[in-house]
Amino acid sequence: MLEAAASQGARLDMPAGTPVTPPPPAGPSRGSPSATAQAHPPLPSSAAVVSPVLAHGFEWREQSVPHPIGGPVMRMAWSVRTPGGGVITEGSDYFVFGRARAPIDYFLSVFPQKQLSLITQLTSAKLQLRRLPPTSPGEVLKLFGVLILATRFEFGSRAELWATKPRSKHMPAPAFGSRTGMPRHRFDALWSALTFSRQPPGGPASDDPSGERYRWGLVNDFITAINLHREEHVTPGETLCVDESILKWYGLGGHEIDVGLPMYVAIDRKPENGCEIQNAACGRSGMMLRFNLVTTAADQRSNLSAAEADLLHGTVVLSRLVGPWAGLNRIVCADSYFASVQAAEHLGEMGLRFIGVVKTAHRRFPQAALAARQLDARGDWVSMVHVGPSGTPELMAVLWADRDRRYFVASVGWRTRGRGSSAWAEGGK
Repeated sequence: MLEAAASQGARLDMPAGTPVTPPPPAGPSRGSPSATAQAHPPLPSSAAVVSPVLAHGFEWREQSVPHPIGGPVMRMAWSVRTPGGGVITEGSDYFVFGRARAPIDYFLSVFPQKQLSLITQLTSAKLQLRRLPPTSPGEVLKLFGVLILATRFEFGSRAELWATKPRSKHMPAPAFGSRTGMPRHRFDALWSALTFSRQPPGGPASDDPSGERYRWGLVNDFITAINLHREEHVTPGETLCVDESILKWYGLGGHEIDVGLPMYVAIDRKPENGCEIQNAACGRSGMMLRFNLVTTAADQRSNLSAAEADLLHGTVVLSRLVGPWAGLNRIVCADSYFASVQAAEHLGEMGLRFIGVVKTAHRRFPQAALAARQLDARGDWVSMVHVGPSGTPELMAVLWADRDRRYFVASVGWRTRGRGSSAWAEGGK
């Protein structure tokens, strides 16, 4: 990135925890017929669970699914359309004979150039108010490169990164001045003036007493530009993965005060506290495709459309994250924050498939019926299906034994009467 910066010029353009039933302590030898029968016991009889089963009026039954639900999903290669009109495809590291793409080529392909120009314009305006020279797109890229390079060093203060004498004979001096070509005073000026988005003029609006929308204005343009650019330029593979991320925040914040980060998230199971972002990524390439800032509950309610008012919150967020790929028959994989029977149905109406882990959103899911089943060993599984009006299976509910019991709802895959550790998962693939 540092090498490419100069070329940009100076233009301003069973609930969890249910134990698995252990195998018997002793048995016949491995090769005997009785041992084989114990290793692969038949599925429990219908006496254990009455089939069909109703869950909040939603019918589930035991039934083989020899063909993929909704038809097969073919493997799809990802691709990225570059600003110059070229296309980066899976496995195509070479774009001209004898020259491979550098990391900066990939960065510039997925980073919106209009946003780079906006950052340059807004940052230059702040610098000029301080009677400092304006910046350029190349210098902004160089600043990004310096920030990335700084993550490879241990330091107490930023000033140490420009030290020319090593702290230890076993480590070279950081010497960022000579290494990057950016003096420390220029870095400090750019860092303090760096601006990503336009805030509304005149301060918070009258209907925004806490100033939440006004404060989010510092990043909204940036998030919107990235979402639009990747929607237009990135074609994902056949799987989309939806999850949450945490950006650590060291400053003031919280919905109870009117300064700093408007929504400060602190969750015990997360290693960091700060700003939470819900995101969608291409499961084959790992590229982030879409971001959604987690705002306060009041702000989220105010932004609901009439069609979203009757949906679960996880379903609303999920449909917004994968909406650009509706109708393209992708498989959406999500954790328990998003997963429910309603989410699987709603994505089906959007022309997408779904696989999700069910933990708390049990409505219309056969939780009790599956929890009553006995699983003999880790890797065993049982499933039930919901059959649509046409008589074909539309949804599958799966109980899989890991260290704890795990529940899944899916609108893709198949199963047979046989017992195995991964047959239903292979169907999802």
